[in-house]
Amino acid sequence: MQFQKEDFESVVCDFCGADDYTKRYEKRGFWMVQCNKCGLVYTNPRLKQEKIAALYDADYFQGHGFDRSIDYVKDVKDHTKGTDGYTLEDWDCDTILSLLPQERRTNARLLEIGCGTGVFLDKARKHGFECQGLELSEYAANFVRQMGIPVETKSIEDANYPPESFDAIVMREVIEHLPHPLDSLKTIHSWLRPGGVLFMATGNYDCPERKLRGSDWFYFMPEGHLNIFSNSTMRKYLQKVGFRKVDVTNQGDKLMDMLKDWKILTPNVSKPRNIFKRSVFIMMRSINHFISSGMRIYAVK
Repeated sequence: MQFQKEDFESVVCDFCGADDYTKRYEKRGFWMVQCNKCGLVYTNPRLKQEKIAALYDADYFQGHGFDRSIDYVKDVKDHTKGTDGYTLEDWDCDTILSLLPQERRTNARLLEIGCGTGVFLDKARKHGFECQGLELSEYAANFVRQMGIPVETKSIEDANYPPESFDAIVMREVIEHLPHPLDSLKTIHSWLRPGGVLFMATGNYDCPERKLRGSDWFYFMPEGHLNIFSNSTMRKYLQKVGFRKVDVTNQGDKLMDMLKDWKILTPNVSKPRNIFKRSVFIMMRSINHFISSGMRIYAVK
């Protein structure tokens, strides 16, 4: 896709407001810069919002857009056939439940922001959550409605949920797309009940793969990935908006598959109860913390 000069806008750092940065990487005519004050990495200049919105069409959700690593329509088909089994999404649901107060683990209200075609929401519903979604794309939202799950096609800014509406809020591979993540996180914090859990997944700027591959790191998709977080900057964001407990971990699909194959992780358990299996689990996660390209973040209000 070709863009013109008038399609771009220059921005300041979302976290600290500074307009003082160092250029780090160039990709497809975009620059990824790093704030000299707080360390946040962001795309600057970036596409204007109307140009970004146009990227999320039917082709995007079928893996033909700027992110070729995803195919949400195929995910729905696999999920409908029942061929996906116990997945990372199931383990995420078990982990979220384990972080909630015991008395709120039944029929807990869960909102997924950027829910795509709804596979995670359907998984969460089967784990006992009362689910609903927030998704900008009408194309994707129709898949969610076909599952019988309520979904609104609005932005975070336009959604009008009352304060303390949810026990859990999920944003998987979403926060890097948000133009103003600090404001969005403040809103999300207000939507959670005290003791509620925010779960997010996003790329990890500090990973060895980025350091080795530079601008060829797969997570640099500057058309739509507007902010790239490290463990440190992610923690700063969540603490700034008021989360009292923040756990930033690095873990990905491959580790999950290994732990399942070795019978270390089993359905409906967030951590192994067996002492030996739990030791292996902790050791593997510790090793993976230094090599994974992705972050998994759990924040408690």
